[in-house]
Amino acid sequence: MVSEEHQTGLLIAVPVYFVLLTGCAYWAHRRMERMEHEKIADTLSAHYLGGREFGPLMTAGTIFASLFSGYTVIGVPNEAYNTGWAALRWMSTIWAIVFGYFGTGLRLRKASNIRNHQSPVDFITDRFQSQFLRYTIVFLQVVPTIIYLAAQVNAIKGTFNSMFNLSPDSAYPVVIIMGIILVFEWVGGLSSVALTDCVQAVIMTFSFIAIPCVLASKLYGWKDLDPFEYPRPEFYQTPSRETQWDFWQFSFINFSFFTLPHLMQRTYAATDLTSLKVGYAVMAIANWFTMLTGVFIGTVGVMILDGATVASPFTSIMEAMMDEGGFSKAVGIIAVTASLAAIMSTADSLVIAISQLITVEIVYPMRPKTSPKEIAWIGRAVSLVGVTAALIIGIFWKSGVGDMSNIQFPISMQAVPAFIIGMYGWSDRTDVHPWSVASGAIASTIYVLAIYFSYLKRENEPMPINAGITGFALQIGCIALVETGRRLLGSSKRSKAQVNEDKKENDGESSGPSLHFPNRPQWDVPKLSRFGDHALSPQLIWKSMEGVNEPLANLWWAFLMFFSISMLTPGVPEYEPPLDPNSGSFYSFAPPATVNGIPWWAFKIILSGIVPFAILIVATKNMPNKFAVDAETIEKEGIDPDLVELTLREKGRRTSYDERNISVSRRRSTISKAMDEVRMAAEHTKLEEDSETMRSRRRISALVMANNLALDHEDLGDILEEAI
Repeated sequence: MVSEEHQTGLLIAVPVYFVLLTGCAYWAHRRMERMEHEKIADTLSAHYLGGREFGPLMTAGTIFASLFSGYTVIGVPNEAYNTGWAALRWMSTIWAIVFGYFGTGLRLRKASNIRNHQSPVDFITDRFQSQFLRYTIVFLQVVPTIIYLAAQVNAIKGTFNSMFNLSPDSAYPVVIIMGIILVFEWVGGLSSVALTDCVQAVIMTFSFIAIPCVLASKLYGWKDLDPFEYPRPEFYQTPSRETQWDFWQFSFINFSFFTLPHLMQRTYAATDLTSLKVGYAVMAIANWFTMLTGVFIGTVGVMILDGATVASPFTSIMEAMMDEGGFSKAVGIIAVTASLAAIMSTADSLVIAISQLITVEIVYPMRPKTSPKEIAWIGRAVSLVGVTAALIIGIFWKSGVGDMSNIQFPISMQAVPAFIIGMYGWSDRTDVHPWSVASGAIASTIYVLAIYFSYLKRENEPMPINAGITGFALQIGCIALVETGRRLLGSSKRSKAQVNEDKKENDGESSGPSLHFPNRPQWDVPKLSRFGDHALSPQLIWKSMEGVNEPLANLWWAFLMFFSISMLTPGVPEYEPPLDPNSGSFYSFAPPATVNGIPWWAFKIILSGIVPFAILIVATKNMPNKFAVDAETIEKEGIDPDLVELTLREKGRRTSYDERNISVSRRRSTISKAMDEVRMAAEHTKLEEDSETMRSRRRISALVMANNLALDHEDLGDILEEAI
């Protein structure tokens, strides 16, 4: 707890922080009104995606604050205080998070640009065309997000009550704070969330950089630690086999972070690839001054607090730092405020993510003719319900934040196969039936819940089994088994009815996109008209990424990342060197090997982290700044109309649940007709192109290049006039 002597500073810092957040919410509200007034974005796009206009700084700030949550500021130091340098597992898992988020982001972003995906589940709906799988993924996104939000509730309650010496069981402060977060989301949508995230990111960054500097100069740094005087010498021993096995599994469990809806929202909300590029780079760089700082605080804190058992080691360490007075006290006050900011930055992101998922994926289909403005208000009510559920879980869950993460991350992992199969399937022949994917996801989720609550949570010393990793392996096996059975028992060939449907589609007579897997009951077929006139096939996805340097599509790059992250696991004999059972210290003739005061195996982890970091930075540097459109190639060879990206205004024209996007359909149709004219002219003459053909080519190029302009449909006529 923070002493009364230091609470004066907090009584100033915390209200100032809330005033800043209020200003951000007001700005975001005005921004939303401007976007709707100028018809840049419809209400849903403005509210849930910030009008898709987040620049590099906004994107980087909101991704940073959403990823590095309250657990980064409080949980990692506390874990390091209690378990030592084994807490470096958080560094390795951040590389896996960036690996997954960066690796899949380019493809999800491109699909969004050509198909107008807005919801985190839109890709699954569009790609697999199955209600069964769609709602399975909705479950696998909503449940972990609510648990994640409940963890933030639990953390806010513990942090705020500790800051002001309130009863640990007092619930009214967290209820008030969550109410404030809810109002900010109602008023400004994702724009409010993102801007407050940026404020929180600045506070957190200053704290993460300043704290180790102050601790090292005023109290202790790693180089000041002596294993013979360290209150917990066992931290210098090599970890047990079980700990190392847990370390490796934990390193990869958070690869699934890219499936979390609040991070997928950022992928769609960024204004361009450059903004995402900056966000990815910040994620990778921030690992060095967030997670590493957290481990530093906890392990040095053992010396500062003499290894005493305390409720919140982080708060006690900050209290000791504030006792030094002057700048140290100021940094301590800012750091404690940053802990609250970090938790709130993640909480507000989760609130709006839950709201979008439930509103757009469950409520909107039930009321398809409701206007986006009305749906946005329904979304605010959904936010209230989501916050209430999280408050109930968070307040009454007594096992703490860490226990919640033990079930949240494994459930999130079960959504990964659907996205990976959907994004990287090669062709129709190798495509997987959506029911096979859904069956595997359901089976693995049941396993995760069963193994966690019936074994891992109940046993004092369970086997080193990560429910998420083993569940993921089980799901892959189930998908393979079910899909093999389907192909052996049924026919993978397209039915005659489907062939006829494809013919109608090609002739322009189809009422909507054809199904990849026909002969399914009608209840399993979702509404798909809003995505486009043709289906999102594996071939279309791969074709859309031609010429783009995307790392995860390179199996060697993926293997290199997997191998480099795996190398961070210590991989050493356990419990070395041994401790003298009589003194509880090391034998003088067999001291532990250290590097600047830390055990050698921990230094190896930190040093090995340079490899995945360098790989990610190089890959990010090589990432394109935009999806290139080669006007010369288009004029000579044409383009698949289905690959033409939507303009910002075309994306923001949604007025009902599944309306056909008339504006982009007409533009694509015009491109298709112009290409037909060029082909017909080429068939009738072998001479130099006549003026009419050249005009058609210029018209194609002009219509395609409109994706870089904010055009109303009527403006396209002017573009064509200039082109011809």
